[in-house]
Amino acid sequence: MRALLISVASLAAFAAGPTLAQEDHAGHHPTTAGTPPAASTPAADADTMHEKCKAVMASKMAATQPHDHGRDKTGAPTWPQGKKLSPEEMEKLHKQCETMMSKDAAPAPK
Repeated sequence: MRALLISVASLAAFAAGPTLAQEDHAGHHPTTAGTPPAASTPAADADTMHEKCKAVMASKMAATQPHDHGRDKTGAPTWPQGKKLSPEEMEKLHKQCETMMSKDAAPAPK
């Protein structure tokens, strides 16, 4: 019982000490008033477009699997797992995605 009381008292002293003290709230939340929004860059725009297209196109945007007889026969994973799509293939998929997203949404079911 004495050990339990000593451990509880030491834990309370530890928690009350400067070890767990938090800094001022404003110190870790700087104000953003008056700061202009970050300008988007073409690379950032392309990344967001790519993420949106991945959500729409799903596995069509995945890397292509190389033909591998070892994997075909044994099912064992081998390196490389796939090669990235060429820029032309990716551009084609982005255009296909844009046309899919520009179509009107399907009417709600009754």
